[in-house]
Amino acid sequence: MNDLVCPLDFRYGRKEVKEIFGEEKRLQYLLDVEAALAKAHAKVGNIPKEAADEIARKASTRYVKIDRVKEIEAETKHDIMAITRALSEQCKG
Repeated sequence: MNDLVCPLDFRYGRKEVKEIFGEEKRLQYLLDVEAALAKAHAKVGNIPKEAADEIARKASTRYVKIDRVKEIEAETKHDIMAITRALSEQCKG
């Protein structure tokens, strides 16, 4: 994602709170949004249900890796486009 770091981000706070606001969790939240969008598009007929199901299955940090998102973001200079592209690389169709 981006390289900006707040000095308070990781120095203070409990482990549980850091996990909620950490980089991997942020990526997962954004992937959750992509999955919900795919399901909504399928519901109104914009994309096939099978495509939405695959997107929802692959919209996970198990498949979409932070390092790959960062590589794409370095090229595109756009965090959401990087996530979308990294997710699409994991899907067949």
